[in-house]
Amino acid sequence: MADFHKQWQIDTLFVADAALYTEDNLQMIVSFRWVSRVPATLTAAK
Repeated sequence: MADFHKQWQIDTLFVADAALYTEDNLQMIVSFRWVSRVPATLTAAK
């Protein structure tokens, strides 16, 4: 996502599946607008 954002320089909303939802990814994409499903294994998702 970061590489894509650098190449295109557009204001966009990234849409991703639950694989995006990791601690490392969330820290890396803090400045992006995004939406994702959270993994069903999270207590909050239940």
